[in-house]
Amino acid sequence: MINFKSKLVNATLAATFAIPLATAGMFTSAGSAQAVTLTGSIGLTGTSIVPNDGVNPLTTSIKFVDVDGVDTDGDFAAFSPNLNPGAGITINTLNLTRTAVLSGTTATYSTGVYTPFINFGSRTLGTTTALLSFDLDDSVVTRIRKSGTNINDVILDGITGKFNFNGKTIAVGNLGASINGKTSEYHLTLDAVSVPEPTTMLGLGLVGAGMIMSRRRKSILQ
Repeated sequence: MINFKSKLVNATLAATFAIPLATAGMFTSAGSAQAVTLTGSIGLTGTSIVPNDGVNPLTTSIKFVDVDGVDTDGDFAAFSPNLNPGAGITINTLNLTRTAVLSGTTATYSTGVYTPFINFGSRTLGTTTALLSFDLDDSVVTRIRKSGTNINDVILDGITGKFNFNGKTIAVGNLGASINGKTSEYHLTLDAVSVPEPTTMLGLGLVGAGMIMSRRRKSILQ
C-alpha cells in the first residue's frame, strides 16, 4: 500500500513539474542557441549642464549635451559598429524630484524610471543585430550646492538599471558618476552583469523539482 501511494505521489509531482518545465522548454529552446549575454563595463564622457536653480529646489535636472568619449571593456568592446563617440549614442535628460533635505546645501532626489535612459543605437553582437539601450531604475542621487557659489555638484552613486538588446534584458547594470559645475564634463561608468539564460533557469528548475520529489518520497516511507 505504501509503495502504491509513493508511486502515485511521485507520478503526481512529476506531472506537476513537467507541465511548466516542458512549457518553458517550448518557449526557450528555439532561441537558446542565439542567447546573448553581456558583461564588462563602459565609460561615457561629455558635456553636462546642472542648472543654477537655487538651494535644494523641489525639482531640478541634469542635461547630457553630447557623448565625446567612450571607454569599453569586456563584451562592450565586441559590438559592431564600435561604441565610439559620434556613433549615435544619446543620453536623456534626467528630471529629478526632491525626496529629502539633508542640510542647508544638500538634498537627495529621485530619478524616476527611464526607458531608455541611454540609447546606443543599432549594434551587432555575435550574430545578433538589434537596438541596445540602458533602462534606468527609479534611483536616488545627491545634489550639493557649494557654499558661497552658484556651482552645484551632483553625485550619482548606486544607480541601477538594465541593458536591453533585441527586446530582452541581457544584463543588469550599476551606474556611477560625479558631475561638477553648471556646464562641465560628466563621467558616467556602467558595469554590466549578465542575467541567467533561459536554459540555465530551466536546469535550476529541474534540480529543484528533483529535490522536492526526493524529500517527499522520504517523508512517505517514514
